[in-house]
Amino acid sequence: MTTATADSVRLRDAAADAFQRHVLPAIRTRLPGVEDLLTATVTSSVAYGAADQHSDLDVFLVFRRERDYREHAAALGSLIDGLRLDELYGDICDKGMRFEIESLPRADLSRLYHHPENPETWHQQSEWLLAWFLDSSPLHDPAGVHARMRRLAGAWPPDVLAARQDEAWTRITTWTATALRLLKRDGTTYPAVRAAFRAATAGLEAAYLRAGRFAPHPKWRESYARHHLAHSPNAGRVLAAQQRLAEVLAHPPYRTEVLADVLERHQDQQQPATDGQAPCSDWHQVLTRAAETFTDDHGRIRLLRSRAPGAPVLGAARAAAQAGETVYLAGETGYDGLLSPRASYDHAMRVSEPLRWMQEHGLGGAPAEDTRTVRHLRWRYLNFVLWRKLRVVDKAERRGLIFTCRWYQLQVVDHFLEAQALLTGTHARPLHRLTTTLDGFPRPCLVGLPGEAHPDAGLADVSAFLSQGWEDLAELQEHLVRQQLLDPRDVADPLASQWEVQYWKYENLFT
Repeated sequence: MTTATADSVRLRDAAADAFQRHVLPAIRTRLPGVEDLLTATVTSSVAYGAADQHSDLDVFLVFRRERDYREHAAALGSLIDGLRLDELYGDICDKGMRFEIESLPRADLSRLYHHPENPETWHQQSEWLLAWFLDSSPLHDPAGVHARMRRLAGAWPPDVLAARQDEAWTRITTWTATALRLLKRDGTTYPAVRAAFRAATAGLEAAYLRAGRFAPHPKWRESYARHHLAHSPNAGRVLAAQQRLAEVLAHPPYRTEVLADVLERHQDQQQPATDGQAPCSDWHQVLTRAAETFTDDHGRIRLLRSRAPGAPVLGAARAAAQAGETVYLAGETGYDGLLSPRASYDHAMRVSEPLRWMQEHGLGGAPAEDTRTVRHLRWRYLNFVLWRKLRVVDKAERRGLIFTCRWYQLQVVDHFLEAQALLTGTHARPLHRLTTTLDGFPRPCLVGLPGEAHPDAGLADVSAFLSQGWEDLAELQEHLVRQQLLDPRDVADPLASQWEVQYWKYENLFT
């Protein structure tokens, strides 16, 4: 950002003051040598210069090596807790000043830090996490970790950038085709509107890629685009088209004809000038080689195996979508993760629930069993992420980010559907199979939105949505506690579980 808000300057100065005057001297005195193992940064809106009255203040203490984190994190956390910083900085913002302790491996950045020359590493990297670290403001970096990451991974490698641009364009095409088919068949149902949002969010990602920038956390993409992309000649046209679609999606009630028209215009404007290739006439054979096929009574879904399948395969995916086929990219399902199954929490969270549903219904054999520990962590994750995304809905509306508000409302519904499917012993269905709400579900009531002919009635009134959402979450939590699937402490303080469930790795996958 070109200028920083007054809140950004105030919070940044407070973070530097707290670290330099209190935290660092205490580390030097009580944990000698640990200061050289740490990088301290101010992150998110405070670092970007966009903080406002609703912003949080997070200072991250990041260990480069996992073994140092395991050895020192607990003692460092106790040391910081003992400083009683809340007495000095507790009213600095609504959550006070938070010092969070991490490591590069836990933050999902270690592979890129050590092997930025590997294209596969780039394709597997969560983009917003890279932006989160690179755009943070370092307070302390004795080993040059932050500086090294900026030097070696501060921009997309040209070949990777071109592949990511092609992937974004493909998702715009596949989801636009899906949305148009559903609108024509059923009108503005939940699946049709959800597909339109997927096309719009892919368009927003494409705009950042056209500018050669790393996209920030999804809750900031709408607002930061106005500052980061406004002067980019490559991004300007596609961003303008995306914003027209976003404006329609932000303001229900939706009209089928209007939404279909703006979707088609969005796709036309997003098409790269260099695309110009003739439609892929042999797309069926190309996809047969590059994808698995899930088939049931409702038709066929093709699932790409590789996150970097190459331009011919992505061209075939676009041609298939235009011909009425359903194609999911590997990054939309986690299919590449399913190919090497492991009974771990990380593996479970990197494979989407709809993909597990398809596996349960005949794709690739019997689904892998989760351990009791994995299942417990997944419930803690869902509890936390529902709490977090309901808060984002509230903050986005108060900030006037109405498209982001709607986008997160739909994610809240998705997570409720996921939770309820898990409670009934199955997994959440793919959007292409989600025509009505699932039979036999108890409340929460928000899971009824997919079965409504006009789901926008449940989105337009954010206050009512939030009221229902918090009520639904409370009822879900009560049920989980009764079934001993959730600890009452996680209900009382969801925020306390955020680091154990490692939500930042997973909260924006498959959305």
